[in-house]
Amino acid sequence: MVQRSAARYVQNDYHYTSSVTNMLRDLKWSTLEQRRNQASLTMLHKIHNKQVNVDHSHLTTTRNNKFLIPHSITKHHMNSFFPGAIRLWNELPTEFRDDPTVPAFASGLNKFYAF
Repeated sequence: MVQRSAARYVQNDYHYTSSVTNMLRDLKWSTLEQRRNQASLTMLHKIHNKQVNVDHSHLTTTRNNKFLIPHSITKHHMNSFFPGAIRLWNELPTEFRDDPTVPAFASGLNKFYAF
């Protein structure tokens, strides 16, 4: 909703017959969901590579650098940062997960999600 209003503002087109979907396509903006996912994955990458001081001792990795999703009893926990970011992380190709630097990882994310 916010992004659609911003697209109308940037394009200066408030006519009710104008297609906001076409405006977003012309602006080549990624969706807010894509940006949230990229931010979560980038933070998880920093945590995994010890570039930020966040305790991740409770996370377990497998042989192919995937994380085991923590057990959740409540829906609130299942939608919190670690379980959500881990689900996204495990969907990434191995070559992106193994990038040691944040810029290389972000570049891989851009290619994978075609932002």
